[in-house]
Amino acid sequence: MAACVGGDDDAWTELERRHGRAVQLVVLHVLDERRAEATGPDLTELPTVTARVWERVRRNGGGALRVWAGGQLAAYLAVLARREAERHVEDETPAAALVAHLPTPVFLTRDPALGERIAEKLEATLARLGPRASTFVRLRQRGLSLADVAATLGQPQPAVQEDLARVAERLAEVQGGETALAWRVQLDAATPMERVRVAVRTEDDGAFRRGRTVAEAAWRRMRERALRERVGWEPGPLQDAHSVAAFVDGSMRGSERAHAEGHLTTCVRSVDAVATLVLDLHGIRALRGREGLPDVSALAAACLATTRFRLAATLAKAADMTRPEAAPLFRLASAGRALQVGSAPRGEDSRVVSTRIPSDDEAPIVALEALVRGDARAAHRAIDDHAAKQTVGLRLRLLAGASGPDLGEARAIAERVSEMTSPDPGLGVDAMMVRALPEGRALPWESLTERLRDVVRDAMRFALSRL
Repeated sequence: MAACVGGDDDAWTELERRHGRAVQLVVLHVLDERRAEATGPDLTELPTVTARVWERVRRNGGGALRVWAGGQLAAYLAVLARREAERHVEDETPAAALVAHLPTPVFLTRDPALGERIAEKLEATLARLGPRASTFVRLRQRGLSLADVAATLGQPQPAVQEDLARVAERLAEVQGGETALAWRVQLDAATPMERVRVAVRTEDDGAFRRGRTVAEAAWRRMRERALRERVGWEPGPLQDAHSVAAFVDGSMRGSERAHAEGHLTTCVRSVDAVATLVLDLHGIRALRGREGLPDVSALAAACLATTRFRLAATLAKAADMTRPEAAPLFRLASAGRALQVGSAPRGEDSRVVSTRIPSDDEAPIVALEALVRGDARAAHRAIDDHAAKQTVGLRLRLLAGASGPDLGEARAIAERVSEMTSPDPGLGVDAMMVRALPEGRALPWESLTERLRDVVRDAMRFALSRL
């Protein structure tokens, strides 16, 4: 950093080489949030905005680096990149925030009018619950998972889960009906077993389905209003880029951190800055190990790993299709996008070459595509005993069997996984959800969709490892 501040051009070149993709990824996140239509952001803006970011960092002899006081440089540059990219699009439509939950389940009606009346009452209830609860909910609205919220605030995950569960109970009281568990799902405070029970009941119980439909619509409406509202900074320790970065990367400690945590509960703008950095850093970490890929492919892979499927599909379409990683990335992005919107995109060339018996390397993608289009039998056939030796293959075999073709085998796999000392985290959740199913009941589409969104990441890693 001293060399950059001292005007060493070689040092600046090295800085941009090391952090260039991370800056590009954050810029893409902003363009996707602010400018994207149904097909994704316009990639032609990327070079212009990225150049603006580096001009901002270089300005005044590297003034931005002079005030950096340690911590993770990637986090600090991510804050600077987002702020500069947001300035670039500040006259455009306010951010359409990232989805903080699964797409509307197919058994629910997505009608904003259904939640309009109750949303105002629920908002008033949230305002009365206090700053701590409001901060938790705002972080969820911004897209953070339960684990993210706990890690960001330095709180034990069970304690945060209990707090969110209490919020869910209060919202359910205001709405009326048996909707507490539905609200726990919305707030990511439900266990995997509870999520399965909610999905099953949504399919089977008309009254519960109607109540959950209203809760879903009200949550979306509250979220849209909250995140489109322009809010200013409250005076405090989380206004500058370095402080936000230090808070999120953990380098801020002691009384300074305690002061910042208190400030976070009083400043909505700070909550948003912290939340977006957490999500940006998830993507930046997913870039690791992709140095051998071209920029566009590495960026697409990072977006796949963080379930930004629309952006991943846009990038994958721009890749050089003669390269070996291009087709797998495109197929996985298309599958992820179909999961995100509820059906396969129309008018797209899938670029899929059909084979009666997929190779071991191709089998996970073939099985995933089959499950996405609702063909569980084809997915089950694609994963033979050899393919099931890989974690991603076993996950797909389990989910395919649990979707109807072989419920007995799926239950047996789930029981076997539950006895493992430390199974793969994703596989462990898959098994818990299968074990929670009533006897003879197939996995609901809502639950399958949730797990497949997670499987995409494993399938991408497997595909790239085979190149």
